[in-house]
Amino acid sequence: MGSIGKAGSLDDLGNHVYLEKQDKLRDIGVDIPTSQIVVVGGQSSGKSSCLEGLTGFSFPRGQGLCTRYATQITLRRSDFENNVISITPSSNASPDTKQKLREFHRELKDFEPKSLANVIEEANTAMKIRSGDSKDDMSSPMFSDHILKVEISGPDKPHLTVIDVAGLFHVTGEEGSTTESDKLLVDNMVQEYMKNERTIVLVVMSCLADRATERIMQFARDADPKGERTVGVLTKADLVTEKAVHKNLLDLVAGKTLKLGYFVVRNRGADEDDMDLSECKRKGDGLFRQPDWAGIKKLDRCGVEALKMELQVLLTDLAKRELPKQRAEVTNKLVEVRKLDVMGAARPDAASQREVLIKLASKFERIAHDALEGRYDGDAIFTEKPDLKLVTKIVGFNEGFSDLMWKTGHTRKFVDEPAVNKEKSDDVKLQENGPKHQYYAEIMGKIQVVVSMFPELDQIVPADKYTCAEPEGTSIMKYIEECYRDSRGPELGTFGGSMLAMTFRDQAAKWHDIARYHVCIIIVVVHHFIKKLLNVVFLQDAYKRALDVNKHLINIELNVRPSTTNHYFSDNLSKARLERFTKDAKKHMTSLDGTVKLSQLTRLVNDKGNVEQTKEDIHDILKSYYKVARKRFVDNINRQVVEYELLEGPNSPVKALSSELVAKMTDSQLDRIAGEDASTQRERARLKAEIEGLEEAMEVLRS
Repeated sequence: MGSIGKAGSLDDLGNHVYLEKQDKLRDIGVDIPTSQIVVVGGQSSGKSSCLEGLTGFSFPRGQGLCTRYATQITLRRSDFENNVISITPSSNASPDTKQKLREFHRELKDFEPKSLANVIEEANTAMKIRSGDSKDDMSSPMFSDHILKVEISGPDKPHLTVIDVAGLFHVTGEEGSTTESDKLLVDNMVQEYMKNERTIVLVVMSCLADRATERIMQFARDADPKGERTVGVLTKADLVTEKAVHKNLLDLVAGKTLKLGYFVVRNRGADEDDMDLSECKRKGDGLFRQPDWAGIKKLDRCGVEALKMELQVLLTDLAKRELPKQRAEVTNKLVEVRKLDVMGAARPDAASQREVLIKLASKFERIAHDALEGRYDGDAIFTEKPDLKLVTKIVGFNEGFSDLMWKTGHTRKFVDEPAVNKEKSDDVKLQENGPKHQYYAEIMGKIQVVVSMFPELDQIVPADKYTCAEPEGTSIMKYIEECYRDSRGPELGTFGGSMLAMTFRDQAAKWHDIARYHVCIIIVVVHHFIKKLLNVVFLQDAYKRALDVNKHLINIELNVRPSTTNHYFSDNLSKARLERFTKDAKKHMTSLDGTVKLSQLTRLVNDKGNVEQTKEDIHDILKSYYKVARKRFVDNINRQVVEYELLEGPNSPVKALSSELVAKMTDSQLDRIAGEDASTQRERARLKAEIEGLEEAMEVLRS
C-alpha cells in the first residue's frame, strides 16, 4: 500500500511559522539541529503504522521491506504537488560513495504501492544493503547509516519533518539473518537521533510488551533523563482482550510513570493492507468507544488524533524554546568560520597573487620600519604582540654583548684590574635596565633551546652549547714573562712585534665564540620577528652573510698585526705607565708630605732588570691595546653585523620582502609563493558555502 491521506489535519502538528523556520533550516543544510519528531521502537512494534497515522503517508508492507535505515519524511507547503525520494549519504561514507548516493533522485506522481516499493528496492541497491532474501549477496550489510529522504510538497501540506529509524532487534544467529555488527549499527543510529535535544522522541511499544525489559525504554532514559522530550506510544490496542491488561494500561496511562505520558493507538491489522487510511481511523475510533477503553478515553489518551494534539503543543513549545539557542549557535558558527577572512582574498591567477603579495609586502615594510625605528604607537600590533618590538630587543642584547666583552671577554685578568663600578665611568656606560652579563651569558647557554623552535636554522646557529668562562685569576705577568722568554730575539731592552700579537691573540681568544653566539642570538631574534610578522621562511642567505662578516671581523682582529691610530691607545699607555711609576714611587717615600728623593727615583728606574722592565711594558701595551681593540670589535660587530647585515642594510632579512621585489617576480615565482593548492581551494569553497548557508539561516531565524 502507498497513498497520501487528507493532510488538512496536519496543520495541527505545530505552529506554522515556527515549523516553517525549522523546515527552511533543514533545506539550507546548516549543521544546526532542528525541531523534529523521531519514531523509535523494536522491529514489528508498529512504528511504521504509527508514523502513517501522523503523516498520512503509507509505507509499503511486506517481507524484506522493514526499515533498514533512517527515513526522513519531510512535508512542505508549496504551490505545486511534488514527491521526491533521495538519499542523504552518511558522514562516514567515502567521497565517491557520497557522490553516487547524492545522484539518486526519483520523482513520483503519487505513491502507488508497486512504484514506491520499486523505488525503495532501488535505494537499497544504491546503499548496497541486502533485503534478507537468500539470493542476496551475503557480504552486503543488512542495515545502513545512510538516510532515505521522502519529500512531499503541496499547497495543503504543513511544514513538518518526522524521522523513522530502524527498529531494535535481537540477533538470532540464523544463517542469512542479522549479525552483532548489524545490531550495533542500529543501536548507534537510534541513540544518535534520540540524544538530539531538539527531537521529540516517540517510543513505540506494543500494548502486550513487557515495558520493564524493553531496551528502547532504557535508551530513552539515557537520552532524555528528565523525560522532557519522550512520549510513549502503545500500539496494537485491538489485540488486548484481557481485562487485567486493560486495567494495567489504565494504571500506566493515568499514573504518569512517564513525564509526558503514554498514548494508546490501534494499528492496521494483518489483513488491512488495502484499507484506506480514513477507514483505519474509523476502526480505531470504534475500538476506543468500547467500554473497556472508557477509562483511558476520558484521559484523552486514545487514538492518533489525541497524539496529534499533544504533539501540537510539544512541537510548538520546543520550536519556540529552542529558537534563541539556534540563533546563538548560528552566530557562534559564523564566528568560527570567519577564518576565511584570515585566508585573505582568493588567488587564482598571477594578477591576484601579485596584488595580494604587494599588499602583504607593504604592510610588512611598514611594520618592520616602525619596529626598527622604535615607533610603536603607529600600529596596535606592537601592543598585542610586544615581542615584535625588534629594536628594543636588539639594543638590549647589544648592551649585553658589550657588557659581557668588558667583564669576561679577556682570558686573564690584568694587573690591578679595576672594579666594575670604578671602570664604568671610563669605559662602557650601560643603561641601568640593560641586560647584565650574567643574564646574557645564561641566554647564550640556552640558545639551543630557543633555536629548537626554528629547525630551519639548524645549519646556521652553532650546535654546541657555549658558556663564557670568567677571566683566569692566575698571574698575567707570569704568563707574559714565559712568553717573552720563549720568544725573545736579539732586541736590546725591548721586544719584537710578534710578542704583542701573540699575547693579544691569547688574551682575546674568547672573542670568536662570544661574538658568534651574540650574532646567533640576534639571528634568532630577527628570525622570530619575521616569522611572527609574516610567517614565511626563506631568509637563510642573509643569516649566513651575517655570520661570514662576523668571522671576517674576528680574523682581522686576531690574525692581522695589532695596530691602531686611535689616540686612546696612547692615552691608556701613558696612563698605565704613570700609574705604575706612581705606585712604585709611593713605596720609596721617606716623609709624610709625599716627597721622594731624586736618588731614590733614579734607583727605582735603574734597579729593574731587563726582563722585568720588558714584562711590564708588554703588559701595559697589551692592556692598552686590548681596551682599544675590544671597543672597536664590539662596535664593528654591532654596526657591521647586527645593524647592517641583519637590520638596516639593503640585504637585511627584515627587508627581504618588499613591494619592489614582488613587482619583479615572474608568474611562476608568484604561483610558488602565493598560489593556492587544491586543498586550500576546496577549503575556501567549503567555508564560503558554509558562511553563505549560516547567513541565510540567520535571516530565517530573525524573520
